[in-house]
Amino acid sequence: MNFMEKFNDLAERTLMPIATKLGNQRHLGAIRDGMVVAIPLSILGGVCLIISTPPFTPDTLPQWGFITDMLMGWYNWAQTYKAALQVPYNMTMALMGLFIAFSISYHLAKRYEMATLNAAVVSTAVFLIVSAPSMSAVAASLISDGATAEELLASASMYIPTTYLDAKGIFTAILVSIGCVEIMHFMLKKDIRFKMPEGVPPAIASSFDAIMPLFVCVVIFYAISLVIQNFSGELLPSTIMTILAPAISGLDSLVGICLITIISQIFWFFGLHGASITQPIRLPFQNMYLIENITAFTNNEPIVHFFTQPFWSYVITLGGGGSTLGLCILLLKSKSVELKTLGKLSIGPAIFNINEPIIFGLPMVLNPLMMIPFIFVPVVNSIIAYTLMALHIVGKGVIETPWTTPAPLGAALGCMDIKAAFMVIALIIIDIVLYYPFFKLMEKQKLKEENATD
Repeated sequence: MNFMEKFNDLAERTLMPIATKLGNQRHLGAIRDGMVVAIPLSILGGVCLIISTPPFTPDTLPQWGFITDMLMGWYNWAQTYKAALQVPYNMTMALMGLFIAFSISYHLAKRYEMATLNAAVVSTAVFLIVSAPSMSAVAASLISDGATAEELLASASMYIPTTYLDAKGIFTAILVSIGCVEIMHFMLKKDIRFKMPEGVPPAIASSFDAIMPLFVCVVIFYAISLVIQNFSGELLPSTIMTILAPAISGLDSLVGICLITIISQIFWFFGLHGASITQPIRLPFQNMYLIENITAFTNNEPIVHFFTQPFWSYVITLGGGGSTLGLCILLLKSKSVELKTLGKLSIGPAIFNINEPIIFGLPMVLNPLMMIPFIFVPVVNSIIAYTLMALHIVGKGVIETPWTTPAPLGAALGCMDIKAAFMVIALIIIDIVLYYPFFKLMEKQKLKEENATD
């Protein structure tokens, strides 16, 4: 048994069971499905941000005649209606934690074959209680109008603060939704509920089934929240963010990005969907980083986070897992009929970041010859992109775009920086160079096989 056979055997005995358990783990699956549901909201918020916040100022525009006049018209229109244009963003991405709490609990309850809407409603209510307790406040318009203190006090109303309903509440939403569903599942197994008499309509009976779990969940989580507030003076989401601070900063570092990339590619190498397996771990962080970047971008503040959806889609998975767009281009010029045909079949999907034809058709799976570039080309891309962003040569991700968007366009829109498109084109060229020696070795093997059959 040679080295690769021993390596594959070891992986099948160790890595494969782990990957299978991760893929089938109900809580991770619910987090993955729940976070994915939020993607359309992120895209909508991103589009509204692009429209309301043009990536230029009048003093930075060159004199391009008619084009300059159109851009100035866009800028002036966006400035005039900025508040109205950002309402969709405020109602989607700025409330992301709320939607995620609903979605994760729904999907987890579905996996338990419970009443999904009951679980989702209970979890959402509890999340609001611990993350956004109502407070008395006065509308800013009244203060600006110069109202007296007595008038301000008389006009005070109850408001729901949104501070922890966005990215800062994502991890609280995950914990609350999982906790509430587990409590409800336990009570269901023990048959702890209000038993309605026969003949009561199912819809009414189902609503009563949620009453007791709701009270129990509220008591438990609200009690935890009050204890934390008493000792720390902070709400539960703030405390959770403090505890997770090392992980939050770690995954956004170059080492963290390279590590999660290598893990994902190793899974891909063994025929497992690395992006899906790592998704429950990385997606909450990516969403949080992206929303914080958007907030900073909107307020003209420094953008600090690197590991966002545009970074993953257009740098790490440039053309699909393994950054294989460069390899697809090489295949188009191959002397081997088989490889050239595969290149023609795979180049179209690869442009839209889909590369299963390459992964399973070449194949890249369990291919010892292509293992090194397949795992490490995305790492090289990450190092280059991270460095350019750290040096402020290229902007960081601020907009979530559909991951099937062609990479140069997606990067430019996602980073709101045309230089990101040129960076991606440069990465494709670098990837071609990195894949080239391994491609030539593979081509040599294929030509021998084809000549032997002639």
